[in-house]
Amino acid sequence: MKKLPVFLSLLASTLVFASCEKEIEQIKDPAQEVAAAATTVQSKPELLAAGPWHLTSLTLATAAPGATATPAVDIFPRMKPAQRDNLHSFATSGAYTLDEAAVKAYPEAPQQSTGTWKLAGDSLTISQPDVTRHFAVEELTSTTLRIKLTQTSEQGTNTYTSVFSR
Repeated sequence: MKKLPVFLSLLASTLVFASCEKEIEQIKDPAQEVAAAATTVQSKPELLAAGPWHLTSLTLATAAPGATATPAVDIFPRMKPAQRDNLHSFATSGAYTLDEAAVKAYPEAPQQSTGTWKLAGDSLTISQPDVTRHFAVEELTSTTLRIKLTQTSEQGTNTYTSVFSR
């Protein structure tokens, strides 16, 4: 009888330890993860052409000849609503469309203007009938496009940084 409590406590502790089960975390093979990621990654032209973009931020940094650049100034709030709601679309065929969206600057202005675009590395060129601009692409994801336009003249250098979202 003296062994019964020892036997019962031994049995109880065995059951407690047996019922404890370690959680096993499945670790994926890195090669499988890379392969899965490669199938979902879009190229830069595909990211650009996946849907229309609208401007969400515009900053301007200026520098006089021989001087250091001033801190960037946010000029987006100073823009007219007709410029802020425009939609920029890039087709995979290389066609570019600027849609005036809901608010137009002038009622007689066309709803859309067209042109072409080309992305070579981190350089985006947009050509319209009256102007061609070359932008440096700083960021391009499925939801964000950040481009920089630098213009140099006798008065100095102006650098515009535009951020677009979907």
